[in-house]
Amino acid sequence: MTKARLGGDADAPERQLTKSLVPVREVMDAGDLDFNQLLQRDLDDHRVAVNLIPYLLKQKSTGPAFFPPIVAVLLPFQNKRPTAFPALGAPTSVEHDDAQWQEERAANAFRVHRLVGADGQLHGANLGKLWWNQSESSLVVLDGQHRAMALLAIERTLSRSWQGSGEQFRPFYQHQVEHLLHEYQVSELDLAKIEVPVTVCWFPGETGESSRAHEAARKLFVDVNKEARPPSESRIILLSDGELSNVLTRSLLSALRGRSGTYLPLYAVEYDNPEVNTSRPARWSVMTNIHLLKMAVNRCIFGPPKYLTNLAQPISGREKGEERDRFMRTQLDLVSLLPEYFDDAGYPYDLDGIGDTKFPLGRSEALASRFMDTWGQAILTLLSRTAPYAAHAASLTSFKDSWHTANTHAQLAHDALFGGVGVYWTLRDSYDHYQANRTQDGPKPPKSDVIRAWEAQKEKEAEFDEHRAHEYLGSVRPDAVRRCKIAFGVFNTHACQLGMIMTLGSLWEMRKNQPGGADLKDLPAFADALVTAWNTFFAMDRGRARDRRYAFSKDCSNPINQITNMDTPNAVYFRYFWMQALTMPSVWQHISPWLTDRGAFDAGLCDARRLYLALCVKQQCKALEISQPALGSDKREEQAKKLATSALKKALRNWFGVSDKEFEAWHAAQPARSTQIELELDEEDPAPGAPV
Repeated sequence: MTKARLGGDADAPERQLTKSLVPVREVMDAGDLDFNQLLQRDLDDHRVAVNLIPYLLKQKSTGPAFFPPIVAVLLPFQNKRPTAFPALGAPTSVEHDDAQWQEERAANAFRVHRLVGADGQLHGANLGKLWWNQSESSLVVLDGQHRAMALLAIERTLSRSWQGSGEQFRPFYQHQVEHLLHEYQVSELDLAKIEVPVTVCWFPGETGESSRAHEAARKLFVDVNKEARPPSESRIILLSDGELSNVLTRSLLSALRGRSGTYLPLYAVEYDNPEVNTSRPARWSVMTNIHLLKMAVNRCIFGPPKYLTNLAQPISGREKGEERDRFMRTQLDLVSLLPEYFDDAGYPYDLDGIGDTKFPLGRSEALASRFMDTWGQAILTLLSRTAPYAAHAASLTSFKDSWHTANTHAQLAHDALFGGVGVYWTLRDSYDHYQANRTQDGPKPPKSDVIRAWEAQKEKEAEFDEHRAHEYLGSVRPDAVRRCKIAFGVFNTHACQLGMIMTLGSLWEMRKNQPGGADLKDLPAFADALVTAWNTFFAMDRGRARDRRYAFSKDCSNPINQITNMDTPNAVYFRYFWMQALTMPSVWQHISPWLTDRGAFDAGLCDARRLYLALCVKQQCKALEISQPALGSDKREEQAKKLATSALKKALRNWFGVSDKEFEAWHAAQPARSTQIELELDEEDPAPGAPV
């Protein structure tokens, strides 16, 4: 335990410690950061600037400000990349500062002195000194990152040392610190009184070739944050090793980094949202988010299988962990990957006992590789190459490349959408704070670069809409831009994307029962075939009244999409849309080699259509209850069925080439009443805590 200080002698160890504290976001290059190397929660720069810095600087009649200790850990880095420390040498006795010390060195990376008593043993006072080589080591803040950032912001503003990786965060702090120093009349003497306790950690046992200092730090981070305010759901997925589903989700994100041209760019995925939106990403620029990726992992890998095999099954109710784990072992073919019994880090494992919350961390890379070589690659193929999503990604890339960042606020706005993790939310919170202050009496706050940055990125939204319309529709006419935006208001929902991915899962289950069965290694090729098929569908009748690029939109004649809300459990209905698109003869030819027995597909399609029609009837009943409250329940249901059936028949004829005769034959063959569907439709939302 030691202390960091503001003000006073610039060469004092306490002042040097302040300057040496480094947030993870500055010591690691965001472009190279593996998602399994994250060590921090979301850093809220707005909170630091508006709450913590004033708390530190303002003199209070009630007593001094108090910060709990910051926890920092010495970790090996070279050129902003995690490395390993050299092996720690044997202890030697040295004399320093007129005292005897026990010294241990890790080559040139760091050295430690521990005070020795008169008896030659380590002194009971536990006094020590730590030196480190900044080209090989960094003192990374593990806990108390907001407190540390408050200190750093003041120190860097005072010493004019905003530089390197920290320079990009200067606009959030410099003006605020200068304003507060002036407003509170803070002197150098006042600053010298500001001291904050710091717990400095290092891992003597994690040096040498086989050391895992970063993994040890990650575990320490989890331990010290157990009782802290729960981090956002996004951050839990990024940080937690407690669930295999989180590990697999992170592997999807890591695969997007640096894979230019193969998959969608990482900046098209929202993975730093401090909040949760149940139906779509929050940023206008992104296409999907980390929650959708985890849902894809949940449904395709953990199931449970009923959601992939029974296409008349809505998503509802609680799920049995044993069933989910058993399905995962099948989906990843663990029997060919792991032995039946084995040890990992001293813990015994039984292959049949491996599940989402019980899995060998030492084999997590092998598990993630198996996933990425099969399901992961297939999922990213769908999200990257299917026509609407390929158009969004391509237009976003061209939009990014054409963005001019000649001034500070333009650069901040650019970083908010394409770069710095958390910058978007800091800009948003700062703008909300600015707007709230404008409504108060007194002088109006000036517009800082942060406020201009938020306004700039909002203004850019319309420009991006044109880029996307040009890429997807080949037109920037106002009506085309408008219709394109409405269409992507559907495509970019969790329900639509998860429905597409669940189609992959359901058809693969059918493939397993086809002659010859299914080989897991063929899954990426099957995803390629699906993409080719769907892209054939979206290319039909371009520029005409039945332009299939609008087929899932509500802004068209006789829309198939009658869903009143885009909640995630409605993915089962979008799965029906994606499956129906495959039935066009020119489309089906691309997947027919994979599903030689068409009967299983047609049976599943009938179940999915029946489930969707039941939803439409239910929605019509609710609408009639409002518009015609005097109508009796029997009459209302009869009229709702007629309206829903007629609308579905027209949509199928218009967009999917289903003749009225075919539809009538299908409809006549359906049971008069489906008790199971009606009962489960009353519980559309999953139970609390159940994954979707």
